[in-house]
Amino acid sequence: DAKLITYALGQGNTATTYTLVHIVESASAKILGSQSQDFETQKDKEQLALYVQQLTLKGYPTKGELGYRNRQNEIVRLTKNANADMLILGSHGHKGLKDIWFGETVNTVRHQLKIPVLIVNL
Repeated sequence: DAKLITYALGQGNTATTYTLVHIVESASAKILGSQSQDFETQKDKEQLALYVQQLTLKGYPTKGELGYRNRQNEIVRLTKNANADMLILGSHGHKGLKDIWFGETVNTVRHQLKIPVLIVNL
């Protein structure tokens, strides 16, 4: 998370509005969406709020958005809702079969958006 946020801050300045997006992928979140109250959902909400608070205290206008269920669709939806000028997306650099499974997010998202997408290898 820290590496991704560092890259994002490097693309803007204190006049840039940052929207941090995280997709909750617990079983409960996939079924209940925003109504999910499981441990993972709560921890994700807390962590996102902490990041927003830290960046806001440093003078960066920041908001956080949680998505649920389908990671690709939610990233695209939340990015469009934020009227973002750019998306910075983390990638784990999987190889082989893992790339087919996990790399799908990056490929799907970058093809559905009409804004620049910076992919940061975490």
